[in-house]
Amino acid sequence: MSVGNIGGYSGLRSTSDMAATNATSSKTADMGSGDFLTLLTTQLQNQDPFQPMENGEFLGQLAQMSTVRGIDDLNATLSTMATQMSGSLISQASGMLGQGALVTGSLARPDEQGTVAGRANLEEYADTMVIEYTDAETGDVLHRQSLTDQYAGPVEFSWDGAPTDGRQIRIKVTAANADGTLDASTQVYARIEGVEVDSVSGEMTLQIQDYGAFLGSEITALR
Repeated sequence: MSVGNIGGYSGLRSTSDMAATNATSSKTADMGSGDFLTLLTTQLQNQDPFQPMENGEFLGQLAQMSTVRGIDDLNATLSTMATQMSGSLISQASGMLGQGALVTGSLARPDEQGTVAGRANLEEYADTMVIEYTDAETGDVLHRQSLTDQYAGPVEFSWDGAPTDGRQIRIKVTAANADGTLDASTQVYARIEGVEVDSVSGEMTLQIQDYGAFLGSEITALR
C-alpha cells in the first residue's frame, strides 16, 4: 500500500455513496469550506478499504477543498474592502456638501461671506479683460473688474463684496486684444446641495444649486 493512502483509506466505493457524491459535486461552487470538509470526512469514513482510490484522486479532493476555502477567503476580503470603500465614499460625499463646484455657466449666488467666484477661459492672449457682475433679475450692474495682460487659458476671478441675500448674479466676461474682441467662456462655482453615491459603481452624483445633477467625474474643481 502506498504512503499517500492514509491508513489505506482514500476513496468511496459504495455505489449509493458514489451517486450521492456525484450529485453533490455539481454544487461545490455554492459550498463553504466547512461543508466541503464534512463531505470529504464522510467519504473517508465510508470508503471500501479493500478498493481504495488512487493517491491522485485523494489529492484532487484536497485541492478542491483548498480552492473552495480560497474562494471563501477571497469573498470575505472583497466584502470587507467593499464595506470600507463605501464608508470612505460616504465620508467624502458628506464633506462635499456646501462646497462650490465649478460648472459651465454664467449664473452664480454669493456664499455666506459674499464671495462670487469663477473662471474665464481665453482662447488667446488678451490685452484687457472686464468681468461684469449684474443682478440676474433686474439687470443692474453691481460690480466691475478690469484685468490686463492675460494669457490664453483659464483665468480665475472673484468678487468678495457681493450681497448675501441669496440673489442670482449674472457674470459677463469681455476680452480684447489688438486684433479685436475675443471669445471667453465662463464657469462659476455653484453650491453643492446634495450628494448620492451609487452602491455598485461607487460613482457620485452631485446636486448643484441652479444647475441640477452632475456626475462627480464631470466636476474638475471645488472651493
